[in-house]
Amino acid sequence: QLNQLGMRIRHNLEQQIQARNQSGVSEDALKEFSMMFRHFDKDKTGKLDLNAFKSCLRALGYDLPMVEEGEPEPEFESILNVVDPNRDGFVTLQEYMAFMISKETENVQSSEEIENAFRAITAQERDYVTQEELHSNLSKEMADYCIARMKPYEDPRTGQGITGALDYMEFTRTLFS
Repeated sequence: QLNQLGMRIRHNLEQQIQARNQSGVSEDALKEFSMMFRHFDKDKTGKLDLNAFKSCLRALGYDLPMVEEGEPEPEFESILNVVDPNRDGFVTLQEYMAFMISKETENVQSSEEIENAFRAITAQERDYVTQEELHSNLSKEMADYCIARMKPYEDPRTGQGITGALDYMEFTRTLFS
């Protein structure tokens, strides 16, 4: 049994090294994911039941709403569709790590996606964004990054600037040029 355990540990380490090398996710991030899984794997089976998995995601900062027992949970269900498509009621370490790596390495596909994201946070789906909108929808670091790099917005019809307006369209074009 001890030999089998040693082989499983070695295999697990090899998989984590391979995942890190292939995914571009930092070693620290992989360690955090693995430690969090192990923290919630109370009975040390290498599997989390769905409640433990949900708690693990919340501990990692996922914003999953609290619902009454038996109520639908669309956000969590969409995660389960990816992580546990066979719905066996458990998430293995391998399934969990694959999900976390895919979330960590999701890339925005186009400037259009970024423009749509900015448009969604503006009050009237307009071609500029305000500092207040950035700060209320992004982390402080991300908002400050955008504000420092976005040019003031000018109304194309009048050529006049709009007080407090930032040009996310031009900002997005420069990101992808």
